[in-house]
Amino acid sequence: TLDIKLEEDSKVSDEVVVVGYGVQRKREVTGAISKIEGKELTRFPTPSFEAALQGQAAGVQVSQASGLAGSGSIVRIRGIASISAGGDPLYVVDGIPITQDQFLGNNSGGMNTNPLATINPNDIASIELLKDAAATGIYGSRGANGVILITTKRGTKKGLEVSYSSRFGLGVAATLPNMMNTEQYLGIRQEAWENDGGTGYVWLPYVSLASSPADVREAAFKEAQKTNTNWVDEMTGVGFKTMQSISLTNKWDKNAIYGNLTYDYNGSYLLGNSYKRMSGRFNWDHTFNDKFKITTGISYTQGTNNRISAAWNGGLGEAMSTALPYFKVYNEDGSYYTWNNGYNNPVMYAKERQWKYIEDRALVNLGLVYTVIKDLNVRLNVNADGLRGADYQFFPQGLNNDYLASSKSNTSTFFVPNANANLTADYLKTIKENHNFTFMVGTEAQESRTYNRYESYFNATGLWYRRNNRISENDSTEVTRDASSFFPTTESARSIFVSAFTRINYNYKGKYFFQVVGRSDGSSKFGANKKTGVFPSLSGGWILSEEKFLKENKTISFLKIRGGWGVVGNSNINQNAQFGTRTVRGSYNGQPILYTEKLPNPNLSWERSTTLDAGIEMGLFKDRLSITLEFYRKMTHDAILDVNLAQSTGYANYTDNVAQILNRGIELSLTGYVISNKNFEWKSVLNIARNYNELKDIGKYSPDAVSGGTNDSRVIVGQPVGSFYLQRFSHIEASTGRPVYLDPNGNETYVYDFDFSRQFVGTGLPKFSGGFNNTFTYKNWQLTAFATFSLGAKIFDSSGKRQMGVITDWNMRTELLDRWREPGDNSSLPYVTLTNDSYGMDNGQDPWWNVDLFVYKADYFRMKNLDLAYIFNFKGASKVKGLRLGFNVTNLFTLTNFPGLDPEVVRDFENPQDRNMSPNVTYLTPPQEKSYNINITATF
Repeated sequence: TLDIKLEEDSKVSDEVVVVGYGVQRKREVTGAISKIEGKELTRFPTPSFEAALQGQAAGVQVSQASGLAGSGSIVRIRGIASISAGGDPLYVVDGIPITQDQFLGNNSGGMNTNPLATINPNDIASIELLKDAAATGIYGSRGANGVILITTKRGTKKGLEVSYSSRFGLGVAATLPNMMNTEQYLGIRQEAWENDGGTGYVWLPYVSLASSPADVREAAFKEAQKTNTNWVDEMTGVGFKTMQSISLTNKWDKNAIYGNLTYDYNGSYLLGNSYKRMSGRFNWDHTFNDKFKITTGISYTQGTNNRISAAWNGGLGEAMSTALPYFKVYNEDGSYYTWNNGYNNPVMYAKERQWKYIEDRALVNLGLVYTVIKDLNVRLNVNADGLRGADYQFFPQGLNNDYLASSKSNTSTFFVPNANANLTADYLKTIKENHNFTFMVGTEAQESRTYNRYESYFNATGLWYRRNNRISENDSTEVTRDASSFFPTTESARSIFVSAFTRINYNYKGKYFFQVVGRSDGSSKFGANKKTGVFPSLSGGWILSEEKFLKENKTISFLKIRGGWGVVGNSNINQNAQFGTRTVRGSYNGQPILYTEKLPNPNLSWERSTTLDAGIEMGLFKDRLSITLEFYRKMTHDAILDVNLAQSTGYANYTDNVAQILNRGIELSLTGYVISNKNFEWKSVLNIARNYNELKDIGKYSPDAVSGGTNDSRVIVGQPVGSFYLQRFSHIEASTGRPVYLDPNGNETYVYDFDFSRQFVGTGLPKFSGGFNNTFTYKNWQLTAFATFSLGAKIFDSSGKRQMGVITDWNMRTELLDRWREPGDNSSLPYVTLTNDSYGMDNGQDPWWNVDLFVYKADYFRMKNLDLAYIFNFKGASKVKGLRLGFNVTNLFTLTNFPGLDPEVVRDFENPQDRNMSPNVTYLTPPQEKSYNINITATF
């Protein structure tokens, strides 16, 4: 009798990774690919799955969204390579390039839509992050910003297995703003009034006027002292969270299935805000015989966002601005207290306005695999992605000053059907045992359309119930359509892609690897003269550890070098960018006048990125320590700019291929088992990346032709994309308390010159970013501490300029208490005033005090997730195969010198250009949340 125990070979180099239109063993891959297992995405709750990618892979920078439930993140792979085109990577789910446009619903309420929130993390088996041209080249015109491949779970094990996961949690704000109370605000406003030469009591916004008699101002001031409302407390609280998920897998005979149902409710700490996702998925694989196999998958998700106003639109943003502490929440009779002609009161809006944004998404894929002869397989995949978004708002009578006489109901919807089909054939050929070839050829076609509809009704008594021109729950109340706000269903955009591609892989003796990729794309998005493009790539690898001189080395268990070159493109632009547009302005003789607004461009084409990549992969001490070091250089040519033209041209704007952008960097990933014995294991994973970004050229255009945000950034040759462009601040004059600026020549001046004195003052792009994950396992206990960090970026606190500057109708931050008050004071903030001329600004410039006084370092180290779990082991005849009980905390603490709310910020954007050029600008943005969660996972 022989008692033999086999040890599992867990070498990372032998795992399988998903590549475009296929899979490969990782040791054979010649491109830059990072793999993340699905369990890493569900370890802790996030607003959307892509937020869980943060810190997981070197060179992949993820800036998580605000505290709004269901909000999106910014994902950048190896830097920003676009200006006016979309800079996000391509997302592909089970072979389907999905709709991912964040601007389908504009930025209503101070928040962009997030189609990625409809992807259920519980369905994800793995995510592959494709970073260089060798990896993304197979996607041609859509691979320049990287590709994220999402593979859903399938039946892989024989026998029925049922898993149940449950999570309950509470969320609070990770940090809250320090706003002045009534005593502080009235005191500093009185001081500003007296600094300006005023006498008596100061006038108060919405209560008295500067021209009011002294006794009226005094009475209003003393009445205001009786109320002290903390509007931040009124708009925030504790959010409840729960997730319930059940899944099953089975594999028998010629069938394999996976099914899942998930309910996920994420209540935000913001009053009235929550996101609910209900999803179901069913994947089925059937092998008919040795020749023919079918794979299917279908999923449906409905995401319901109970929306609230945020940032500039209200909510907590209003609590940080125009909701002054001397305003009451309720009148004595219980009705809402309002000001500004009845328009404001964030509590009233959060509680009384009914606002839902509902997104429905269906993903369907059908795959057929036919083996023609041995090693020759033909695959046909037909896929569909249907995304529908509907925004429903109901304003009760009296809520908004515009609708005092009646209630109003608005409905805005869009529908994006996205169909995709590809046909591929792959052939494996081995010659004389050592020469191994894989040939793949394919063709693909995709069509996407966008339909929009908007309607508005008065005298509505329900929310979005409309039948036969009636709106109400009981369908009995007559309503009136707002003719000026009704737009029937129209097709607003359509795009078509037709492609052909090939990939040839060759390896010799399993240690020398070469890959050639070519793709040709034709797209309707581009000009009549530039419809097609060709995108090639070459790459190779050498496993040195297979050579005789390293074969028996006891230290080096695996060593591979690889490199690649390629050209990829970016086609993520508006479908109508190539066309000219016209607009109606005024009339003549009773007829409308049609003006040409945008100049057409028949030569509009892809952005092209030429990349060079080199990498070293190493395993030491039987892979106890794994190291990956990569270097890359990506030069983007013909980057697209939406430029503002001089009025003398007769046109307002134009879309052109003119810019050049350089990204180069280095990435390091370390995975080590620091301690590994029978009872205790310590696994540590560190990744860090350095990216250098520079705008090399913008052709014939001037920097002011392209701007981002609210005039806070510009395109500046020689500087990174997303450069802050503000007037330099020098110091506060100790004798007078006045701000002193610097002109472009470095000379000190009292004059704030917004038009001619702005300069480069920093960038929102970090120099270094990464993640640090440590897992400690002691017997059945497991503790995971996961941290993320960012170094070298700056952040522009765009709301700070109004919370710490001229005293207006905004509340102020308590930092202003440390202002200049008398000669000799050393302060970073000037003396307070009610007039902007004291700060050297002309009338009308306030409150846009765009100075780098409010640009701060955004370095941070954040304990993103701390997870403690106990894992039960069941033996014998127990029906329970596994049980895990856990407790985790997200955003436990953040180490930073940034004085604002959150050094990691994603505000709302108007368009992709804003998203690229103003990545680190905050304007009343709700901070992220800290959550506490109990979770259980059981497998039967």
